[in-house]
Amino acid sequence: MAEVKHEVKRAVGPASVAWITLFGALIGVTALIPIFPYVGGGGYVPLATPFGAMAPMLLGPVGGITSSVVGGLIGMFLAPGAFPLGLVDVGLNTVLPAFLVSLIILNTRYWKVSVPVAVVIGLFGALFPFYIPGAAAGFDRPQEPLYTILASIYWLPSLIILATPLGTRMIPAWLVSGDRRLKYTGIFLAFLTAMWLWWNPWSKIYWYLFRYAPALGVATTIAYLWWIPALALVITIITMPLLEALGRSGLPKVGDALW
Repeated sequence: MAEVKHEVKRAVGPASVAWITLFGALIGVTALIPIFPYVGGGGYVPLATPFGAMAPMLLGPVGGITSSVVGGLIGMFLAPGAFPLGLVDVGLNTVLPAFLVSLIILNTRYWKVSVPVAVVIGLFGALFPFYIPGAAAGFDRPQEPLYTILASIYWLPSLIILATPLGTRMIPAWLVSGDRRLKYTGIFLAFLTAMWLWWNPWSKIYWYLFRYAPALGVATTIAYLWWIPALALVITIITMPLLEALGRSGLPKVGDALW
């Protein structure tokens, strides 16, 4: 009997509804697992945030963002402590990380979108709430230039990466490289770039609600300097074996996914 060989076609296309729903459910369940408390009280950062960030790498940007919406909505009901602001926290905890990572994956084509997004997020992080609305809402101004220097760490490096060849050519190329060292370096830098930016809207909205004093704002900004790189490293460590497993699975490849 002649031997018949079956070749798996790695067709590129959007993630299926089943994949999006399954990963969305996983994001929702991981909202029950805290990884860091809010400084000032009121809730915690859930494990769903890292899973939302990695979703575009596994499912492609469209599928990843969609699954982060599904997961955030599920998590909002399962873990109210991680979503005290309801739908606002769906956007902050899961959708925003997925959106920012997606921009970096697609930055070769969409740097004209990612760069203005980084500028807007950076200005928001630097000015809100101590300068805008500032005194009109009862906020005193922080110690300068210390605060501005610290605040710039959370957006200026990301802006430089996104606006230079490092972000427009090198990192997107590394993300799909067959060289594992380059690929993992690109994944870490993508997560780091995204999570630096994510921290600004995620944190500053709570500063406004918790009525942070300028000294507490400065202290919080310092406290998270180590945490964001550590978070990016943890997300990278979780993502790498998943990408490798999917790459060896023989499943049809999802469009713009990294496996």
